[in-house]
Amino acid sequence: MHSETDTKAREGAKILVLPAADLLKIDDAGLVRAILDGDPRAPRVLWDRHARLVYRILRRSLGQQNDVEDLAQEVFLNLWRRLPTLREPRTLPAFLITITTLTLRHELRRRWVRRCMTLGAKGDIDPDLRVVHPNPEARQAVSRLYAILDRLGSEERIAFVLRFIEGLQLTEVAAALGLSLATAKRRLAHAHARVLHHIAKDPGLAAYLSGID
Repeated sequence: MHSETDTKAREGAKILVLPAADLLKIDDAGLVRAILDGDPRAPRVLWDRHARLVYRILRRSLGQQNDVEDLAQEVFLNLWRRLPTLREPRTLPAFLITITTLTLRHELRRRWVRRCMTLGAKGDIDPDLRVVHPNPEARQAVSRLYAILDRLGSEERIAFVLRFIEGLQLTEVAAALGLSLATAKRRLAHAHARVLHHIAKDPGLAAYLSGID
């Protein structure tokens, strides 16, 4: 974390603004430094570079269009606030995944409370999934998968999505959720077993999910 002296020094220093072409070429570590140094164009470059990752995780975790745009903006607002605490700027993507998962956990818990209070409303399948699965049977399979994921706790659901849908390594899943590797393995094993249990009752769904066996 930056010290108060570092912060004052930065505030008093002249902002170094890179040429636009150079700003687009710098790595994540350089981009973080540009943001912290006050380059007004750097946040937009970060958004353009990493927004797809955030949207993909949100959509694959929630399985519907509702609130994804607002949640993505919330993720990046949280990122701007926490960026000064990032000790290793080169780990920006992992840091962003962690913030995305924290935002997701809050959202899933909020939805769980709404369901318990019978105030929730079901949304349509995410339009990206319609593109990937244009036929009615595949869309039904996706819908049934997310009905299964709705049975999981928020932590298990996110772990499952990050590991089996997003393809992250176990160590990355653990880091994103702020868990030890052993705890992440237990959460993931429990989620995996529950999902497979429900898939076994739905032979038509198994054909679309062979990759999680």
